Amino acid sequence: MEIQNTLQKAIGCFQQGLHKQSLEIISQLLEFHPHSGTAWELKGLVEDSLSWLNKSICSLETATTFAPISASGQYVLAKNYLQIGKHALAKSVFSILLQRNDIPEKLLPAVAALLGQHPDLTHLALEACRKSVQLNPEIGNSWLAMACFMGKLGYPPQHRANVLRKAVSIDPENRHCRMALSHLLLQSGQIDDAYLVVKEIDTAELSKIQCPECLQKLITIFSQAQDDARYEICRKLLKRLQPSEIRNHSNRFSVRFTDSLNN
Repeated sequence: MEIQNTLQKAIGCFQQGLHKQSLEIISQLLEFHPHSGTAWELKGLVEDSLSWLNKSICSLETATTFAPISASGQYVLAKNYLQIGKHALAKSVFSILLQRNDIPEKLLPAVAALLGQHPDLTHLALEACRKSVQLNPEIGNSWLAMACFMGKLGYPPQHRANVLRKAVSIDPENRHCRMALSHLLLQSGQIDDAYLVVKEIDTAELSKIQCPECLQKLITIFSQAQDDARYEICRKLLKRLQPSEIRNHSNRFSVRFTDSLNN
């Protein structure tokens, strides 16, 4: 059986969502070529798409005994190790994956997001973000994610602010970048600087915010800056999002916070 044409046929079925047909083709191929690392890797990827985690791990581990697997294959293997509780193995494979020079740029956000869910792997999530901005420094969200993980790892506020300023300069229309920077400046007591950042958010973008905590911080900033229009937009949004008892507490908090700044 000719390996390359058969693999292409299996890949075609896989891409069309015909997972079981793809597996049948791969299984037939492996009967004739049981040492084909590429076939074993493809089998593991198809099994992963069917959520057959243990089978996927077995196939991908088998693939590694015959040939180096792709970055995508390593990602799936590490991800599945993590999902079945083999934490140390997952950490090891992710570490190797992030050292590769051929890791696809589009894979890195998924790697960072997954690693960021585990506190002891946050340093690897940050590494994934750094690699992402090295490959393409013109994506604001990559810088935003980097700042987020730097915060979790206890980096100084000024370092994180510099990263967020970079994110804003790259993607000035991205409200998430501006809000993250303004919140950090607010925490540092730089409320005037925080206002200069968020006043550039289009009012239509403000109206899309669904995070009560974010809105409360914006209300504080706009109240202090006496930006009544933006203050009202955020206040009304918060009123719709919060139960009355929480809303009343938030309003009292806003008054106390503003009063403390004026005293």
